[in-house]
Parts: sequence; C-alpha cells; structure tokens
Amino acid sequence: FLSESLRIARDTSMALEQTKEERKLTSPSLAQTHMQGPLAVNGSGKALTRAELEEVKKDLEKIKAEFGLEEPVRSFMGEEDTSWIFGGPPDYSLTNYLYLKGRTHVHKPGSLEQIVENLVKTWEMERSHKADCRQHQSVDQERFAISANGGKVFNNSEAHKVGNYNVLLNACPADLWDSEKSTWEDSHHKFREAFAAFPWEVLQVYSGPPKVAFTWRHWGTFTGTYEENKGKGEKVEMFGFGTAVVNDKLQLCDVEIFYNAEEFISVLRGQKTVDEVNADWNSGATCPFAAMVAKK
Repeated sequence: FLSESLRIARDTSMALEQTKEERKLTSPSLAQTHMQGPLAVNGSGKALTRAELEEVKKDLEKIKAEFGLEEPVRSFMGEEDTSWIFGGPPDYSLTNYLYLKGRTHVHKPGSLEQIVENLVKTWEMERSHKADCRQHQSVDQERFAISANGGKVFNNSEAHKVGNYNVLLNACPADLWDSEKSTWEDSHHKFREAFAAFPWEVLQVYSGPPKVAFTWRHWGTFTGTYEENKGKGEKVEMFGFGTAVVNDKLQLCDVEIFYNAEEFISVLRGQKTVDEVNADWNSGATCPFAAMVAKK
C-alpha cells in the first residue's frame, strides 16, 4: 500500500510539473496579458501567447534603444513575501510597448507629471495583482478612499474587494454597468477580452501635493469582444479629470475621478462610433513616437 501511494504521488507530481512546463510554453501566465484580447482583429478572442509576448519584448527593447525611450516605473514589484493573485509579479511589456508608441505627452524625468503618472500606474498594478490589500504600498492604509463621478466612496479594503472597474463604474446606471452583480473576476475578464492592453497617461497636472489635480487619457485598440460585440480594430479613447490627496510619503489618501463612462461603454457595445464621443477633448493630438519615426 505504501509503495503504491508513493508511486501515485510521484506520478501526480510529474504530471503537475509537465503541466507547468506546457503552460510556460503556451501562455504568459504571470503577464499583464492574463485573459486579454488578441493583438490583431482575428475573431479568436484568444489571449497573447508566450511566443507573441517574447516578440513584443524584442520590439520594446528595440524602440527603447533606437529612440532613447524609458518604460514607466511601477514600484514595489520586487518585495519578498508578496501574495500575488496570479502566482507572481506581472509582466507589463505589452502595455509599456503600446504606451510608448501611443502616448500624446512625453513628460520630463522627475517632473510632477511623471511622478503622478508612475504613482497611478503603481496603484493600478497593486490593485490588479497583489492579493492582500495590506501589502499595497501606493496607498495610505487608514486614509485611502476613492470615488468616481459622485458615486459610492470606497475605503481601501472595499475598493480592493470589488476591483477598480467596479469602483470606477459604480455611478453608472444599472443597465449600463451593474456593480452590485459584477464580481472582481467578472469585471476584469470583460475588459481584458476587449483589449490586448489599455495604456494610461497623465496629460496635465494643475496643482502639486498635498492635493494633486490632473487630466488623463486611457486608450486601446478594440481587437477583442465586449458583450458579444466584436471590435474592428478601432482606437477607443477615454479622457477624464481627477484629484488625489497624498500624504508626506506620496501615498494616495483621497481620490476622486471624473469622466464620461456612458460614452465609453456605448462605443464598446457598438451603440456609438469613436467619432461620436470625446468631442470636448483633443483626441487627435500628435503622437510623439510617430514624430520620432518620421525623423528617421
């Protein structure tokens, strides 16, 4: 009986190791691309493969070297004993690649704009990938509160439990987005099926600490599917305004975000075209990367 149990345990262990190796070869399991849409419009809805991710990494290093570009800094990704939702720290290569190619502003190193941008990117990383909100170092654990468009004010643990999407869409009508019926997993899956990545940038910062006021832009290529509506490769942009009170450690304390959620969802549902939204924003701003390429 003992030898048979040992054999079963050994075979099970070997099978698990083989599954891990197969997974390594087929999908970037620890990447930011978890459950994301395809790079190109192909109707498959499949996430990025490991081979595709490796090609993205090569292209990322190429444009960094050729044009002297630097990736955004997301802090607190190397701390020991971090409890990661997907088993390890995320790989933001794809998001950074599309950010560098698609941003409309290049902020000076050490500028307030760059500091705010990196802080928000760190917060997004921790909220989306660290399982224990007590390990989130971008926020003041006791004081943190966040709301969007005048909706519910969430404290640190509440915001982490429901996820960023449910927080930022909480004020929407239920027929547009029902936060009460949407779980953390449901909300992330919904948007990651639509976009391969969804980069974010700071446009302008109007006041410094302790209360920072800023405008921002989110954008992505709609290659996947949202509520059975298939994207056609159109660039979907979202613009907004925010304020963030920070403490002396530059941790987020009180965050308020404002943007037109209804127009954004309407585009993804196919009810409006990208030309019908963001009329009050300069969405046609010149891309600095495109200008760099043109000079070559």
